[in-house]
Amino acid sequence: MLPNTLKTFVHPHGVYRLEFPSYWDQVVQKEGESCGFGPHDRDDVGLWISIMPVSVNTEKLSDELPNLMRQSLQKSMGENMRRDESLRHYGLVADITKKGEGGHYWIVAGGDVVLFASSQVPVAERDVWNPPFQKLMASLRITRDDQLAEVKIAEEVLARLREKHPDQDFAFDSGKIRGKNQVVYLSNLYREIKSAPARRDHIIKNFVEKVSQPTAMQIGQETWEDAQGCIMPMLKPRSYIDANGPTQHLLTTEWLGDVVICYVIQSKKIFRFVTGWDVNRWGTDAQALHRLAIENLAARPWPRELFGARARDSGRVIVVHTEDGLGSSRLLHPDLHTLFQSALGRTFWAGIPCRDRLVLFSDRKHFKQRIGRQLKKDHDTSAYQITPKPFLVTRDGIAPSVDKAADA
Repeated sequence: MLPNTLKTFVHPHGVYRLEFPSYWDQVVQKEGESCGFGPHDRDDVGLWISIMPVSVNTEKLSDELPNLMRQSLQKSMGENMRRDESLRHYGLVADITKKGEGGHYWIVAGGDVVLFASSQVPVAERDVWNPPFQKLMASLRITRDDQLAEVKIAEEVLARLREKHPDQDFAFDSGKIRGKNQVVYLSNLYREIKSAPARRDHIIKNFVEKVSQPTAMQIGQETWEDAQGCIMPMLKPRSYIDANGPTQHLLTTEWLGDVVICYVIQSKKIFRFVTGWDVNRWGTDAQALHRLAIENLAARPWPRELFGARARDSGRVIVVHTEDGLGSSRLLHPDLHTLFQSALGRTFWAGIPCRDRLVLFSDRKHFKQRIGRQLKKDHDTSAYQITPKPFLVTRDGIAPSVDKAADA
């Protein structure tokens, strides 16, 4: 009697996984483009799964997948196409009608991929081999949920851009969206939505509005009179400044740890970084511009609602999240300690994992451990990263954490 234990196969690129009898062989071809499964001692029995070079809108599977199956069957011999309810994903199955063959064809869609499978079974042994192949297909799980989410986000952005700018002929182009005069990259958008899925619609709306802004605001256009009331400080990781790239020209001020201060001109929902060229043509200097930026920041209101929680030992966590893209910049507010010492204590901590968020918390050992882990998580998943390391806030100013304090 043959053993009935199962092995788990995981596709080399994480596209799918399935279970098959442990005594069968598995074959991977073309880096996973096609994978085969079957008994070691039989050359005329096996099942192959191939990744089709297409993608379908999973909301229109009932229309699109049958058409793909019909196109596939035209190239091979199969009939009796029908829905396979035993599959974990939406899929169709058809009978192979080649002479002497008793297997099946399958087409299955999940995530952002479509799989085509076929089983080779001698017609006289249908009852022996079709059940284990059917069981194998029933165990198949496509593991591309993140990719599917990105496809849906991209489709929504494309639809909104086409609605706003029908003359641009926006279309997908190798992972981005290209129009006549513009290329739209989506990687930051994906990360931002993944870090705050509940705000998905709002994030997409703001993204499309920013993309849709007129391009007349070019470097060198703003006068000092127009710009001075809109200049704000913006914290960035030191790694953001590339000595060999366009960011080398940004005006920066050394700050603390691995963070520097940049400066932006904020107009509606657009940020334009200030460069050294701007400072020269405005007839000012970096120190004066820094002072002005801090004054403008101090004039900004704080959110009406600050999200927070109080612990049993009187410790507290306060999260400042703003819609102006300057949440983290408020760490530079000259009255930060005065504003929050009554709630957090004379000494407290501040985290700026990403551009839009400032996390303030009491100087408690368990807070530094728990909040420290959350800061790292927020930093790693953010579209606009700054630093996972917290800063110590006292009446004398702000200091970077040292490893001992951060890990305490």
